[in-house]
Amino acid sequence: MKLETIKTTILSVLVCLSIFLTWLIWNNQPNYEWLNLNDLSNISISKEKKVSQIVLPDKSVYHQNNMAYGTVQNGEVNRIMKELESWNFDIISTKRLSHNEINYLMMSNQRLVLEFPDDIPFNVYQNVFHFTNKKIPNANFDHIVVELKKGSKLVNRIYFISSKTNKVFEASTDQKKIQVFLTHLNQNLDVYDPYAAYTIKNNKKVFLPTNTPVMNQYNYAITDIEIDKFKKVLFRDPSFVKKVADEYTNGTSLLRTDDDHKVFSFVNPAENNELNHVDDHLFMKSIDFINQHSGWTDQFQYFEMNEKEHEVTFRLFKDGYPVFNEDGMADIQEYWGENEIYKYVRPYYLLSVDLPMKSNTVKLKSATQVISELKNDSSINMNNVEDIALGYSLKKDGDSSDILSFKPAWYYCYNGVWKVLGGGDKDGLE
Repeated sequence: MKLETIKTTILSVLVCLSIFLTWLIWNNQPNYEWLNLNDLSNISISKEKKVSQIVLPDKSVYHQNNMAYGTVQNGEVNRIMKELESWNFDIISTKRLSHNEINYLMMSNQRLVLEFPDDIPFNVYQNVFHFTNKKIPNANFDHIVVELKKGSKLVNRIYFISSKTNKVFEASTDQKKIQVFLTHLNQNLDVYDPYAAYTIKNNKKVFLPTNTPVMNQYNYAITDIEIDKFKKVLFRDPSFVKKVADEYTNGTSLLRTDDDHKVFSFVNPAENNELNHVDDHLFMKSIDFINQHSGWTDQFQYFEMNEKEHEVTFRLFKDGYPVFNEDGMADIQEYWGENEIYKYVRPYYLLSVDLPMKSNTVKLKSATQVISELKNDSSINMNNVEDIALGYSLKKDGDSSDILSFKPAWYYCYNGVWKVLGGGDKDGLE
């Protein structure tokens, strides 16, 4: 009798323990319930993408024979990155250098410099590159420098550089692969143009074409993405969502559309955005969030991250150049709370047909003229100019909301805000 009682007691304890462990598992799953994942198999807004397709350099600069040659061409940048993805990187040292030392490191002969638009966390790029280190740095970088000294007996290094913190992470790799890489690079020099360095804020060197730029301009017909698709994935229970004018709400979250510009903003006010800590997973959460509803439309790429504001921005690119629009038509912006998305702002159109134009090329001012114009503008302090780039201005073509024009222009980043040269337009965040 006592034995049976003991058996029953043990069995009861095991059953209770099993129930408790099951409860723990269910309650410690990532909180994606609000994203309505059960319905995602039936909803495909556009595409899922890998990190390597979204987080890319926006410029490649090759230094040889005391000259610089650069390109933003998609095909060349993708070719380089694909080759680097096959390498093994072993980070062997970390050091902090002065601005001048970093400039020397990046501008010396026989080096290829890959420039990224903003900081990239190492923990994001371990999804792209293979690092042999057991522990990768808890840090960011915005440049990769590849030494390309010719000769199998020479040792070439790769440098991951943060221009914001002046930290340099030195890595080694297979020297034979670097020699093959150099051969491939020399075979593709026809897509590189002569570049020159110009000094801006904090003695930073920005590399721009020395020749007068000639760029294509475009007109595109667009098609709308049904807002109902976004409604189904962004609200906890779409059946409770009510529409009033241009707003959708379930009583807590709000989705507001701007039909003139094909842009919507979704706000989840229950999620606190005023956080005092930096989220180490902010970057990957932002990419995963869009992948969860196959939300990658056209050629959006990573553009900037504000860790303090828990914000990540992806920008539309055309022919390797960033696209700017003051009404949010060229941005995907995510603001994160503690666990969930707090605010999501993005366009809901797709570029569909490239429309023929009478004249499809535009000749712009030279980089030297641009620098001179900035220096001679009394309202501009060159110490506040953080970057200069060629890009596209995106606007509606006349009165039609279904045709967009892409017009080439020079842009400069002034105190964190991107502005078009010679105009009042701006695009960016303070």
